[in-house]
Amino acid sequence: MAAIKFALIQSGHCVFGTGHTYRGALLDAGNWLEHDEHGRYTPQRIENELIKPRGQRVDGDFYVIENDEEEFNSYMKNQGGFIKRGENWYSK
Repeated sequence: MAAIKFALIQSGHCVFGTGHTYRGALLDAGNWLEHDEHGRYTPQRIENELIKPRGQRVDGDFYVIENDEEEFNSYMKNQGGFIKRGENWYSK
């Protein structure tokens, strides 16, 4: 099992997707985001909806964080369903 390196979060709320790769986190998020009339979210569609500039993020925005960012550990710990072994996070 590969360590989680990326998490798609909704700022101030929860983790919607995780993965060893950026794309993996987007694919996982597609399983949990509300589906529309066209079916599941694709990684490209999710990426188009992400907030990219770090300085402009507000509570409720969707964005991807990496495991070396300060808030990563907090989101993983508070979300549940994840376990930390050494310096890395894994799905339970």
